Amino acid sequence: MNRKVLAAITTVGCLASMQAMADPNQQTPAQNRQEVRQENQQGRQGGQQAQWQNPDHALASCVAIGNQEEIAIAKFGEEKTKNNDVKDFAKMLQKDHQAFLQKLQRFAPEASREGYLNESGQKTSSTQPNTSTQVRVQPAGGQVNVAVGGVQQTAGTQGAQQLDFMALHRELAENCLQQSKEMLNKKDAAKFDECFIGMQIGKHAEMKNKLTVFQRHASGELKQIFSEGLQTTENHLKKAEDIMKKLSETNSSNSKSSS
Repeated sequence: MNRKVLAAITTVGCLASMQAMADPNQQTPAQNRQEVRQENQQGRQGGQQAQWQNPDHALASCVAIGNQEEIAIAKFGEEKTKNNDVKDFAKMLQKDHQAFLQKLQRFAPEASREGYLNESGQKTSSTQPNTSTQVRVQPAGGQVNVAVGGVQQTAGTQGAQQLDFMALHRELAENCLQQSKEMLNKKDAAKFDECFIGMQIGKHAEMKNKLTVFQRHASGELKQIFSEGLQTTENHLKKAEDIMKKLSETNSSNSKSSS
């Protein structure tokens, strides 16, 4: 080999060795790019976690979605019923639940927006930051994966995504609303009223339990709003039970008369 070429190769090798000895922590450009991506991801997750781990926002959003569903089914009931008591009750539900949404708007502006349940198309899973809290998943092998914003698929699965629990709750409400309308549409006039009021008894009993538990975990101002909502819910529940009793008595009398 040419002596000049050999000397040049030796010199380059020595310089590289000296540089590595001078900076043992030096990394390759690929390693640097990987670390930058990891730091950026951790920064986004940390900021998103701080934003969405606000308990008041999560609690108010869940309650607001329930109110949105209640307003929608009450409008449907008002349009379909021919019973004046049921129609007046449906109007009252719309008015009171809309007023409750206005109180929740400060804590959950998106879920309190008018027409929220009609804006379909949102995915419940996403690789983007979302609006839920941190959940740990114990995969096979003992390694714990942490997903900020939802439950992340375990290591080894392809296309791991995060589950947006607020979007999931919204999708559930939309599905329940659709199923309720389909069920009610199959009923004749008398059975429609009984079924609709029966749904209201069930929904308001559910909301009563939800508000009772949620107010234990809310801040002072939201706790007071939940307390007021709980009182209204109890009034609605009592009214629905009274209407159901009246409907049952009327239907019973009509059955005896026809026989």
